[in-house]
Amino acid sequence: MPLREEDIQLGKCYKTKGPENYKVIGLTRGIVTYQTWTSPLRINVGVKQFADAVYKEVACPK
Repeated sequence: MPLREEDIQLGKCYKTKGPENYKVIGLTRGIVTYQTWTSPLRINVGVKQFADAVYKEVACPK
């Protein structure tokens, strides 16, 4: 079950339905900027699309 848009928070990490995990590094006016745990690239997407792609919060790596 996807998360709600209100559940997405800056600095938190989320599990996707696939093998990737995402860390939210920016959240501004409905746009989420995130990185996968395996890549330094930053990706921007709408908060609704991001919330639909993740299903739970997970602990971020140290």
